[in-house]
Amino acid sequence: MKYVWSVMLFLILGLQYRLWVGEGSFAEVWQLQESVTLQRDLNQQLVARNKQLDAEVLDLKNGVHAIEERARGELGMIGPNETFFMVVGANR
Repeated sequence: MKYVWSVMLFLILGLQYRLWVGEGSFAEVWQLQESVTLQRDLNQQLVARNKQLDAEVLDLKNGVHAIEERARGELGMIGPNETFFMVVGANR
């Protein structure tokens, strides 16, 4: 009878080990769920960035105003009949 109880106890402990530590354990599932959550957040940020870039590309393809605005900001374009003023701050 002691032999049967020993075998049953050994089986229960073996199954508990796989449940808590082995492959497919609770700890691994929790870690994978956290990884999925982080990846979803990153994907949402990337989707928002891609939408913004798509809108900018469409604006650049369809309108001259967007190209002119970008040239003013990045290249310092000054149009005809415009005056350029540079404001210089005080040196400390």
